[in-house]
Amino acid sequence: MSTVELLAGTWTTAGAANAGADDDRSPHTFQERVEVAAKAGFSGVGLGYLDLLDAEKKYGFATMRKILDDNGIRHFEIEMLLNWFVTDGRRADADIRRAEMLRAAEAIGARHIKVGGDFDGGDFDAEHMATEFTALAAQAADAGTRVVFEPMPFVNVRTPAQALEFIAKADHPSGLLLIDIWHVARAGVDFATLADIPARYIGDVEMDDAPLQFDGDIIADTFNGRRLPGEGELDVQGFVDAVRATGYDGIWGVEILSSDYRKLPITEAVPAAFDTTMKFLR
Repeated sequence: MSTVELLAGTWTTAGAANAGADDDRSPHTFQERVEVAAKAGFSGVGLGYLDLLDAEKKYGFATMRKILDDNGIRHFEIEMLLNWFVTDGRRADADIRRAEMLRAAEAIGARHIKVGGDFDGGDFDAEHMATEFTALAAQAADAGTRVVFEPMPFVNVRTPAQALEFIAKADHPSGLLLIDIWHVARAGVDFATLADIPARYIGDVEMDDAPLQFDGDIIADTFNGRRLPGEGELDVQGFVDAVRATGYDGIWGVEILSSDYRKLPITEAVPAAFDTTMKFLR
C-alpha cells in the first residue's frame, strides 16, 4: 500500500465560517489555511466557491499555486457545484459557477471538483444525469481535472449505489464517485456493502464521525453535528476496511463540519483532525 495522503476539506480549515449560510466564507486567508494544514501533515486542501473567488482577488491563481507548492500541498480540491444537471431556473447560476470552478481548476491545477445532487429533492433520472455527467466530466478533463459526485441522504441521489447508476452509465474516467462516511451512515447504508463498489469508480473518500442518533433537522446535523474520527459512534474502522477492500488506494479527505469544532483555533483544530483520522488509516 502506498503512503496514506490526507486532504483537509474546506470546512476542516475554515474555522468560524457560517457553514450552511449564503455567505459561508472563512475568516482565515487562503495562505493561512494552507500553512496550518501543511504543518499538521496534510498533503491536500479544499476550498469553497466564495473563498475561491476571494482568494483569486487577493492573490491571483498563479500565486495560489505557488502557496500550495511552497507548503508541499500536492492536491487541491474545489467545492461544491450543485444544479449542474437541472433544467429549471437554477441552471443559469450553476453554469456560471461551473465555468468559474473549471477556470480555477485549470489555472491552479485542481485534483477534482466536488459536485452534488438536487437539494430541492427533485426526481432521479439516471439517463438524464448520465448524459449531463458525461458532459461535465469531459469539460473537467479538458481543464486537466476531474469531478467527484457526492451522494447525500437529503438530495435526489441518496446512496453510492444510486449514484453508480448514472456514473457507470457515463463511464468517463474524469467523472467519479465520492464516498463520505457521514452521508453513507445517515442514508442507512451498511458499510460492508461498500466493498462491492468497483474501485475504478471511486475518486475520493471523506472521513469524520458522528453519534448514531441525532435530534432535529438532518441538514442542521450535517453542518453542525459531526465529530472527529473516533469521537462519535460510527464504525470508522469498518468503513475504512470496506473502502480498502474495493482496492481503492487514493487520497482520503477529512471533512469536519461541527459547531464545536468551529469554536477552536484552527491551529488546534486542524492538527486534531489529522491525528484522529490517521489512527484509522495507518
